[in-house]
Amino acid sequence: MPATTGSRPWKVGRSRRSPHDSRNATHGITNTTILILIRQAMTDNTELAQREYDVKGYSLAVQFAQYALARDPDDAAAMTTLGRSLLKLGDVSSGVDALERSALIRPLCLDARIELAIGYGTLQRTSLSRDLLMAVAVSDDVDTAALLKIAAGLEAIDEPRLAMEACRQAGRRSPETAEVHFQMGHYAGACGHPVSVSEALVRHAIDLDPDNLHYQIGLSSLLIRVERYREAVSILDAVVPERLDEVTCECCLRRIANLFFDVDDVPRAKLCAARLSDLQVRPAVTSGSPRKETASS
Repeated sequence: MPATTGSRPWKVGRSRRSPHDSRNATHGITNTTILILIRQAMTDNTELAQREYDVKGYSLAVQFAQYALARDPDDAAAMTTLGRSLLKLGDVSSGVDALERSALIRPLCLDARIELAIGYGTLQRTSLSRDLLMAVAVSDDVDTAALLKIAAGLEAIDEPRLAMEACRQAGRRSPETAEVHFQMGHYAGACGHPVSVSEALVRHAIDLDPDNLHYQIGLSSLLIRVERYREAVSILDAVVPERLDEVTCECCLRRIANLFFDVDDVPRAKLCAARLSDLQVRPAVTSGSPRKETASS
C-alpha cells in the first residue's frame, strides 16, 4: 500500500532528490520527468537535430544527431547534420569524417558538399578541396549564394583566379546582386588586376546597395591603400561616428583610425580606437563567412 499525504498517493523508496528535480507544485512531476516526456513525444531525433542546426544550436544538434545514429547508424540525414554541426563548432576533422560517411550512404546536399570541400581545405587537402568545389560550381543545382561560398573556399586554398571565375558565374546568374560585384572586386585585387578594376566593381556594388556599410568601408579601405586619403575620408563621413558601432572588422578600424590621425582628425581617430578596444575585449566569434569590410586584403 503506497504511502499517502491526505488522499494523494506518493511513491516511496527514494530518500533524496537531485536539486535539478524540483517538483511542479501543481502536479507533483519533476522537471526531469517533464523533459523526458517532451523527448518521448518528439521521438524523431533526426528532425530535432536539423531544427537545432537551423537555429544555430550546434551543440544540441550534435547530441540529437548522435541519439538518432545510436538507433540507426545508417541515418544519412542525421550523419549529415552531425558533420555540418561539428564543422560549425570547429571540429573540422570529425566533421569531415561524418560527412564522408554520410556520402557513402547517399549523396550529400549541395551545401554539405561545399562545406565538406571547405573542410578539406582547412585540413590542407587542397587538391581534393579544389576539385570538389569546382565540381559543385558546374553542377545544375548551384545558385548565386552557393557560388559565393565556393569562391570563398577557393580563395582560402590560394586559388584567387578560380574564385574570381566562380564570382563571374554568379554575376551571370544574378547581375543585380550587389554582393556579387563586391566580392568580385575583392578577388580582382587578389588576382593582381589594376586597382581601377576593383574600385569600379565595389562602386557598382554601392550603387546597387547604397546603404550597405560594409561596402563603404571596403571602398574606403581600397582608397587608403592607394593613398587617396581625402576620397576615403569623404566616404567615411557617412560612417563615423553615426554608424561606427556597426563596424566589426578590427583591421579596418585600425586602418581608419590611422587615416584620421594622418589627416589630423584626432576626435574621430580616438572614436575608432575606442571601438577597436571594445571589440578586443569581447569573446571572439567564429564565422564561416568571408569578411565583407575589405574589398581586397
